Amino acid sequence: MWKQLIASPVGALQASWCEDGLYSLSFLRPSLRSSLSASADGLLETDQHETEPTDMPRRIRVHCNKLNDVLATYFETGELIWSLDHLDWTGVSEFHREVLKLCHAIPVGETLTYGQLAKLAGSPHAARAVGGAMARNRWPLIIPCHRVVGSSGKLTGYSGEGGLKTKHRLLEHEFHAAHGNLFSISSR
Repeated sequence: MWKQLIASPVGALQASWCEDGLYSLSFLRPSLRSSLSASADGLLETDQHETEPTDMPRRIRVHCNKLNDVLATYFETGELIWSLDHLDWTGVSEFHREVLKLCHAIPVGETLTYGQLAKLAGSPHAARAVGGAMARNRWPLIIPCHRVVGSSGKLTGYSGEGGLKTKHRLLEHEFHAAHGNLFSISSR
């Protein structure tokens, strides 16, 4: 597995890549940031490979560069376009995969409740299970679990650094983007 560090306005991100694609994109906790050093292109060596980051397969390196560009565009415009075919779904249950795909389809500037997402997944009484899928989402931002809210519209849980404050910032950024009133999240 190869790791990539990505700076963002909502905290450092770490992408983990394997032969099958992007395994995860996670918020890097501040305590871990200081112990990692990245090469100039943000690629890291991992303990599972005794290789240098330059030994990363070319197609994975291309995806790393694309991810940098896609995230930069997202933080400027609110638009994040990433094919789910480039994700490594290993270990994700069929139900969670279905819920995550439906979450990926929530338009920028809109939200759904856990219950609405459960209903779309064909399990109208599985709001808690949908919450579990959101909590285990290995690709926040790409699969925008921040667009899923409680039944009253209240913001609930977010695993990203800053928790609900970050969730609110992302939703505010996307709302403005969807309504043509752009501001860069990086300027806030």
